[in-house]
Amino acid sequence: MSVVGDVYRISALRSDDAAWALLRAKNAPVILALLGRHFGDGVRRLPAPELFALLDADLEELRDSGADLPNTGQGYCAEWVRSGFLLRRSSAAAREESLEPTDGAFAALDFVGSLRTPVTSVTESRLSTLSTQLSALARDSDPDTESRLARLRAERDALDRRIAAVESGDFPVLSGARALERTREILALASEVPADFARVRTDFDELNRSLRARILDDENDRGDTLGDVFRGVDLIAESDSGRSFAAFYDTILDPARSAEIDDAITAVLDRPFAAELDADQRRKLRRLLTDMEVAAGEVHEIMTSLSRSLRHFVQSRAYEEHRRIQQLIRSAQQKATAVAEVRRPFDVLDLDLVRVGMAIESITSLRMHNPADDRVTDEVVVHQSGVADLAALRALVRESEIDFDELTANVADLLAAKAHATVGDVLADHPATQGLASVVGLLVLATRHGHRVDGTEHITWTSVRGTPRSAVIARHQYDPTAPELQR
Repeated sequence: MSVVGDVYRISALRSDDAAWALLRAKNAPVILALLGRHFGDGVRRLPAPELFALLDADLEELRDSGADLPNTGQGYCAEWVRSGFLLRRSSAAAREESLEPTDGAFAALDFVGSLRTPVTSVTESRLSTLSTQLSALARDSDPDTESRLARLRAERDALDRRIAAVESGDFPVLSGARALERTREILALASEVPADFARVRTDFDELNRSLRARILDDENDRGDTLGDVFRGVDLIAESDSGRSFAAFYDTILDPARSAEIDDAITAVLDRPFAAELDADQRRKLRRLLTDMEVAAGEVHEIMTSLSRSLRHFVQSRAYEEHRRIQQLIRSAQQKATAVAEVRRPFDVLDLDLVRVGMAIESITSLRMHNPADDRVTDEVVVHQSGVADLAALRALVRESEIDFDELTANVADLLAAKAHATVGDVLADHPATQGLASVVGLLVLATRHGHRVDGTEHITWTSVRGTPRSAVIARHQYDPTAPELQR
């Protein structure tokens, strides 16, 4: 392959690739900052009106700092859709359109993110991931029975040695910097998932367009593509991208696998080294499985919708009308080519053309009027007033408010018995009747009527649903002289 060919291919990418175009845009820092701000932390799609309002507020702040951004949020979104940075989608469940970044936009965001937080060295966890995947590939692709049995026996012997080490109590425990390194490597891999899903959605859209084009290009009703759809073959699901995504979707929805991943995440967050992760990293790790399930569900819905639309396009014989229109357009182009040989573009013709003008708007802007919406058909139900139950009202308040009276009394009782008390001491002596809300309330009281001391403490409590919980918090001591904590 010659270098000239490489140059032409890279030149084509510079002209056609949305990621390259975004990085070369005049306001690239502004576009990347705004898209990264509103399409991060698992957010992949936003209703168009909501995104317009968010961008208007951000643009106003940028203008106050001296930036030259004359357009509105809606105007910039329209420009980014035309440039291939945003993708506009309509939904049957919602009246308004939604906007989401394209795969090119995600690629540009990932590239800029890698520049901001580069990997400066080859980490042990990355090398371990590569070696594990290579070993699995070599094992699963090996057709020889003897070599596969030898590998399995070696794995069994290694597993037996590890079991014996654990039984004897002499086994290494990963902690500290190495554990943090592996955790950050997992988060780095998870950050690439939104871009992967965007590429899968783009592949499905392009496949849908190519299948429709092949159906229209078939000269008769015996074409391979048309015949497959008539026989009920789901060409989108049976494609390479469809089969690859279906395998991932089945895996992520498997209850046993999901429970295993969820338990592993909970166990990692309970480890001591997890306290060194910042709040954003802990949130991303905690929502890792949920975000992947939601994103996979959206892609599966798009794949199913495209498959149904293609099947309806064929079974309703709507393709015949589109094929006829395509034939008329090609015929007009052929006649125009023949006329171009005898007529010049600026020749005056003895023909009067009536111009017809009309405003073309999105169909989603239309709202059907239903007179029945203003008609009241339900009977008015009159409820008799009764006597308020103080206990029931208190229970309702406790569902939405932290019971500081109860928590203050618990702290005061403990301070009456001992000179000093922390949040962990109060939880050990009095149960958290409101679950996490009680823990938050004790921390608030410690901040207001106490002081921070060195170190951290491990606290445990039981949630409202009866699930044991634990956390590592900064150590605070309550002030026994505070009037609010006196009995």
